[in-house]
Amino acid sequence: MSKPWLGPVVLAAMAVFALAAYPSLPDQVPTHWGLTGEADDWMPKWPGAFLPVSLGAGVWVLLLVLRRIDPRRAHYESFRGTFWLLLNVLMLFFALLQVVSLGTALGWPLDAERVIPLAVGLLFIALGSYLPRVRSNWWIGIRTPWTLESERVWRETHRLAGRTFTVGGLLTMGAALLPRELRPLVALLGLFVAGFIPVVYSYLAYRRAQRERHA
Repeated sequence: MSKPWLGPVVLAAMAVFALAAYPSLPDQVPTHWGLTGEADDWMPKWPGAFLPVSLGAGVWVLLLVLRRIDPRRAHYESFRGTFWLLLNVLMLFFALLQVVSLGTALGWPLDAERVIPLAVGLLFIALGSYLPRVRSNWWIGIRTPWTLESERVWRETHRLAGRTFTVGGLLTMGAALLPRELRPLVALLGLFVAGFIPVVYSYLAYRRAQRERHA
């Protein structure tokens, strides 16, 4: 999973799938799903069929460029395997979205309203497993003024984020099993636990470190 070549292979497979499915697609394909997991936006099959692979390729190239221009680019060597693993996980997530989008358009028996929350939850759990390994940088992780100011705050915040992303992912996955009217609330709770709590904690950890320094 941490091999640099895996992402391009996934993207190539996505392009082949889009090309193979294109002649059979209807005029409109779903391209976005709400918190309930229900499709709420569509695009013409051109370019909608190729949107996931285009987004994935864009993210791939962008992160490689950002890594090279990061003022803290030397830190990337300390989590090189984790960087590629996270990037590959994102590509697999885009691939799953493509399967759901094109499969739904083709009439495959996919329950997108449950698959999407499950996929997002799995993505959060994967991120939670590896965020604690990410060292201080400007582009990946919980990047607040306080984590970027202090290596200690960065480490403490990302240790916590590993747990909150896992819990948030489990909540989001659980939302897929609930009645439709409850899914948005539980999914939002998962997002809150995963992302907002570490941001608040980074400020509190920074204030604590400042008090200890001046004690």
